[in-house]
Formats: sequence, structure tokens, C-alpha cells
Amino acid sequence: MHSTIVIGKHTLESLTSGMYAEPFVIYREYIQNCVDSIDNAVLSKQINKGEEKIEIELFPSENKIIIEDNGSGISAEKAENVLLSIGNSPKTSMTARGFRGIGRLSALSYCKRLTFITSFSGEQLATEISLDAETLSVLLADYSSVDVSIEDVLNEIVLVKRKKEEKNKHYFRVIIEGVDTQTELLSTEKVLDYLSQNMPVPFSPRFSWGQEITNRIKKEGYAIPVYNIVIRCGAMRRVIFKPYENEFLADKGKKLYDSIKDIEILPFTSSNNRIIAVGWVGKTNYYGSIYDKAVKGIRLRQGNIQIGDQQTMNSIFKDPRFNGWSIGEFYIIDRALVPNARRDNFEKNEAYYWLFEQFKAVATVETKRIRAESLKRNKELKKAITEVEKNSKKAAKALKGGVSTYNKRILENDLLSSQELLSVVKPLSDSDEISQEIAFEQLDLLIGRIKGATAYKALNSIDSLSLTEKRILERVFNIINTSGVCEPNKVIDAILNDYAKP
Repeated sequence: MHSTIVIGKHTLESLTSGMYAEPFVIYREYIQNCVDSIDNAVLSKQINKGEEKIEIELFPSENKIIIEDNGSGISAEKAENVLLSIGNSPKTSMTARGFRGIGRLSALSYCKRLTFITSFSGEQLATEISLDAETLSVLLADYSSVDVSIEDVLNEIVLVKRKKEEKNKHYFRVIIEGVDTQTELLSTEKVLDYLSQNMPVPFSPRFSWGQEITNRIKKEGYAIPVYNIVIRCGAMRRVIFKPYENEFLADKGKKLYDSIKDIEILPFTSSNNRIIAVGWVGKTNYYGSIYDKAVKGIRLRQGNIQIGDQQTMNSIFKDPRFNGWSIGEFYIIDRALVPNARRDNFEKNEAYYWLFEQFKAVATVETKRIRAESLKRNKELKKAITEVEKNSKKAAKALKGGVSTYNKRILENDLLSSQELLSVVKPLSDSDEISQEIAFEQLDLLIGRIKGATAYKALNSIDSLSLTEKRILERVFNIINTSGVCEPNKVIDAILNDYAKP
């Protein structure tokens, strides 16, 4: 007979404050649930597309936030079970953005009371479920009692009510009271900034590329889902749009602004040529790392909700800094790509690795663009880089075979000459400085390899040998070749095979 399994109360703490890196994710968690509910309402003909409404209202003087949608809501029969189940959701990753059944609890760590009110079309009552977050924090801080389960804790902090409602009403409302003022969750500007970057909202009408991006991505078979999201605070009412503008600050010190000159639409396919993602990248002047954090970096999105942040795609660039010079969005379509629980990236599976190899190819092209724009602006640097590339190709070609002492000296002098030419160039911008830095690294690597090269091709290919070991073996092989030993190549191959062993 099995012992009774108890899921301890502190699991609840892990699923709230322990799950999320920053408080603002509560907006993402509740709004993605709003969006899923609205999709259901449109599918069931309760509302038409364009009639959807998601409203966030801030009450700084009362330390309160209300988030409400006009989606399908939850029926009175199912509301209690759905809203109080933890890690259990009727939704799946194939059809919904929020599917783990955890996000609805995200605000518990940042308030004193969390309330859900919902009504389902055709019913004449609404369900209100309130969770006492203040009492929860006291219970979690009490280490004196053992074997206290999540169920025990929820029974202590949950209050369920029913109330009359109009038959045709359908909505879901989240009320967050006693908001922790240190979190800045009531800061209108901070909330606007977060929503504009992360939520499934349209491009601003002021962004002249917005409609073209939308239309061209639609031609690739993907309609970017957008929703009407409004934020209110007192007399202020603001419709949320993505933060992209025609101009963005590229260098604050120099007060240098940049703009998108053209866009590239990028379809990404599976092994059988099925579209699994589509994106856009803006071609700019690449003056340097974009100062405006709201638009810098290529962003990952699924269901038009951002996954991670502006640094998530740093990993696809050989030099991660170059993501900060880029601007664009990649929309994930394939449902085999599943966001992880923290939604800061995707689960690492076969589909993930396949797609990210394609992303890396885009990053390589983007890096070349950055360097090309840099070279256009700096003729001296262009001349030096051209010389570096010419001598680097000669050295790389020579390294594929054996290198005599005479040729090694010539190649090394050529590379040192390129290094000297490069060192006297004055960078005119951040991009110049990085291009110069990359060229220096390339030269240092090649000079080191040339110094370690020998006249024997096979010897050059054994990376585990030190420079000293290669020189000793080269001398040994020269002696063997000139000593009259029968079949010297067989002796040399035997030595090489021994050294090549792991």
C-alpha cells in the first residue's frame, strides 16, 4: 500500500515568486489568458473579430489593478475547478498561448488579495473567486507545521461567491488589490513600455513600415494576430501599439538617430519545406548598438506575444553584441516549438535546434551588413580590411598543405604588415571599432597558426600538438627523409598515427 502523497505548501511559492524573474510578467500571464478567451469567443460567434476588448485599469492611489476582457468567460459549473486547479489546464500548446495552468497565480506574490470574476454567455450568474495573498504569505512563512499541502493552504485563503448577472454578459475580470508599491506595477509609463513590447498589439499607424510588414508576412501564409488592448489611469486612456517608430535613437551621446531604409521578409521552413516561422529584419545604417531598448534586437514572438526579451537572440550571433545593432521580429508558427515555463525561450527539442540553425544563418548575413555599412563610412578601414582579407586567404590556403620555412616567413610578414596597417586606422564609430577588433582577432589567430605550421600537411592537422612538439617532430621527419632510411614515409606515418591517438 502506497503512503499518501502530499504536495507541500511551498510548491505554491515555487509556482508564483519562484517561477517568474520580474513582476511585470503578471500582465503577460493575464493578457495571454484574455487573448485565448477572446479567440474562443470569436470562434463561437459570441463576438466578431475587431470587437474584442482587453482593458487594464490602474488605480495608484488605491494600489489596485483591474484587467478585463470580453472573451467567452468560464461557466459557473467549471469556474471553480478551472481557476483553482494548479498546473492543470484544459488548454494545450497546440491551440492556446497559456496552457500550463500556472500563470493565473502569478500576482499572488505581489499583492494582498487576488480576485477572479467571470460570467459565461447564456447564464444569469457570475462566479467570484478571491484568494487572500496576505494570509498566504503568513502560512508560507510558518515552518512549524509539517505535511501541510497546497490543498490545505488553498482552503484557508480561497473564498467563492456567486452573484446575479445579465444573461448575455460574458467576460473575465482580474482584480489585484494591495499591490506591492516597490514593484512599479502601478507605474503607467513602465506598464505602457512593457505592454507595447510584449503584448499581441498592432504596429503604430505612425510606423510607416508597419502595414507593409503585415501584408508581406501575410503573403507568406501567416496573419499576425492583433488585439485591442487599452490602458487607463484616471483621465488617461491609451491604446497600446508596438513601440516601433520611423526613427530611433542609435547613439545618445552623439544624439544620432537611425531609421529603417528597407525590410527583408524571412520565411523559415521545416525539413519538408513547411513554413514553421516567418520574420522581418530592418535594414538600417547600423550606426552602432541601438540605444532605445524598446526596439533594439531581433525579437522572438509566438502568437504575437514576445518570448524572452531583446537579448534572447544574442546567442544566434557569433558576436552577441550585433543583435543589439539589429531590429526585427521572428514569429514562431510551428506548435512543435513550445515556450518553456518561464517563457524566456523555447523548450530545447529537435524543432528548436532545426529552426535556430536557420536563425544563425540570418545573423551571419546581418553581421556582414553591419560590417559593410561600417566600411562604407570609413575608407581607411575598408582599405585595411581588404588587405587583411587578401593576406588571410593566402595564409588559410597555405595552411591546408605543408608550409616551408621560407614561405612561412613570407606569410608571417604579410600578416604582420596587415596588422600594422590596421592598427593606424582611427575608428569613426562603434561599428568601426568592432570591425577592427574582429580583424585583429582573425590576424592573431592566423599568425599563431602560421608560426605553428610545418612542412608536413598531416602534422599541421593534429591540433592536440603544441608548437614545440610540432617543431621537434618536423625536425625528426626531416632527419628521417635525409638519412637514407628505407620507406621513410611509412616511418613518418607510424609516428603520426601514434600521436593522433586520443
